[in-house]
Amino acid sequence: MATGRIKRVMAAGCVLLACRAAAYEYDPNDFAVEVVEYVQGSGVPQDFISGALFNDPTAALGRPTLNTTGDGWYVPLSTQVPIVPIGPAFRSFEVVSIGRGGSLTLKFSHAVANDRHNPHGVDFIVFGNAMQAIQSGPAWRNGNPEDTVVTQATYGEPGIVSVSQDGVVWHTFSSGPYADTFAPTAGYRWDSVADAWAEELDPTRPVNPLLKVDGMNVAQMIDAYDGSAGGTGFDIGVLGLDWIQYVRIEDDPASMGTTEIDAVADVSSCGDYKHPYPPGDVNEDCRVDMADLAVLAENWLACTWRCP
Repeated sequence: MATGRIKRVMAAGCVLLACRAAAYEYDPNDFAVEVVEYVQGSGVPQDFISGALFNDPTAALGRPTLNTTGDGWYVPLSTQVPIVPIGPAFRSFEVVSIGRGGSLTLKFSHAVANDRHNPHGVDFIVFGNAMQAIQSGPAWRNGNPEDTVVTQATYGEPGIVSVSQDGVVWHTFSSGPYADTFAPTAGYRWDSVADAWAEELDPTRPVNPLLKVDGMNVAQMIDAYDGSAGGTGFDIGVLGLDWIQYVRIEDDPASMGTTEIDAVADVSSCGDYKHPYPPGDVNEDCRVDMADLAVLAENWLACTWRCP
């Protein structure tokens, strides 16, 4: 079979087999697993319902919040409320505040790599409780997300992010991006046909950093996340690093806000620590198929050193 024919068969087969990543299944190792240090700054807020301070650093471990409670005013406290970009996590057991002058240092169970297959070049994601500004429609009261339209503006409280391989030598994203700013968290996809929340969104999949959402309703904004749960993405390659294992978030002295952190996630992709290339995967797409045979056929008997 000619090489071009092999490639066409492979491409058609991938469509027929729906070669896509499966729905996200929670794995605690996809997220920071250890609090190395928490320095509580000043001005850490209180949970207006319980009165507890937002000073539990373990709230930043594991996955970002999927559901919160009602506020006790418009929505009963006993009601489970899905997290949406205009209704973020807001309880003291959901996020931790760094406070002015504070910092939070977290560690992964593994090396977070600068994987070449990571979408948009993003290697890890920091989730806070930033909130998208509303252009028109009602404030979030656990209603229909199609009823409220957003602007491009985000209400965030920027935190400065640094990374390290050993927890000693640090490299800082001094010019941004900043934690607790871009792409406010969304827990679920909205099914506009059934008028109901559908599957969980993937917190290991980044949002396109160039996304513009001005004029979208909340449901459309979530769809524009393209399966992602949101968060601010960071590319460790811009710092000249191949991998990191520690992430530190510090208060930005130029901001009057107090940065809140919900989670830090390793971006999942082909060729990462969980999805290594299988033997025979010549083109490194994490599957052995006709495309690999095509590469082999194109390069049959090729030689680059001490060839007879």
